[in-house]
This record gives sequence, structure tokens and C-alpha cells, in this order.
Amino acid sequence: MNILSLDLSTKSTGWAISTDSNLIAHGTITAGSSNVFNRIDKMKEEVEKVVVQYQVRDCAIEDVIPEDVRFNNNVFKPLMYLQGDICNMLDKHSVKWTFYVASEWRKKCGIKTGRGIKRDSLKPQDKMFVKKMYGIDVNDDEADAICINYAHTHEPIPVSEPEIIVTEDGFEFE
Repeated sequence: MNILSLDLSTKSTGWAISTDSNLIAHGTITAGSSNVFNRIDKMKEEVEKVVVQYQVRDCAIEDVIPEDVRFNNNVFKPLMYLQGDICNMLDKHSVKWTFYVASEWRKKCGIKTGRGIKRDSLKPQDKMFVKKMYGIDVNDDEADAICINYAHTHEPIPVSEPEIIVTEDGFEFE
């Protein structure tokens, strides 16, 4: 069964296809219109082409939550509209879907998130995970889509706690 994963954006959407746990294709869809609804239409049309081409039956999608966009409704609402259009299109093709928030799929990939960890530091980790697991260099959007796909199709990787080393004088470091 072919599984699609999506890191949705109205400007640059990353996608990845796997057959069970084997990555078989990935890419990025871009839209440059200044009109957000034109960008949403283009994203939906291009994702639909991927769904048809690869005969997708299952889809994992990064869920958007207000905190991820710093509670900016100018970003949040268009992403929600895009999600709705994508889910409507997937339903038309009898594709089931599952949503993952970013912290959830990253945890399944063994990428630590949480207090004190900035979003900007996570993107390079996503790309490093893809390089380590698949031996490929990709952009941020593709890396996220591939990680989402991995999280959807594999057992979680345990996040290891850093080893604390204590010196003879009691100084601790990682």
C-alpha cells in the first residue's frame, strides 16, 4: 500500500511516498501567487496528482496548531483551509488520513522537542535524520514530510537522555 505524507504549507508543501516502510519518492510543491486561495487551489491540485500517480491509500499529515504559528491567524486560517481542501480531496479518492502534531512525529523519530528547544534548531535535525536514515540530502519541507512518513510507518525511536559525566571535583557536564 502506498502511503503519502504531507508537510502542508500554502507556499511550499513537502511530500513523501512510501510502500509500507520503504521510501520510494519525495518532492516539494511550490506556489507563488500573492492570492492565498490561488495557492491553496494549486497545492490541492498538485497533491491530487501525487495521490493519483502513486495510487495512495493512506496519508499522514502534519497538523497545524495555533502555537506552531505563534497564534498568528493570518497564517493559521489559510493552513486550516488548505487542510480542509486536502482532506476533502483525499476523501474523494477514498484515502484515509491521520494527523500528527510536529512534536508527536519528531518524538517518534527520536528528535527531542520541548521547553527551551527552538523551532529553528529542529529543522537541521530533521534534515540530519533523513540523511542518517535514507542517505539523501533534502530541503526542510521534504525532510519534514519524510520524517512524518517515517513516524507513521515505523515504531518510535527512543529518545536517549544525554549522558551526564561527573568529574572527581563534582563538576557535571553532558
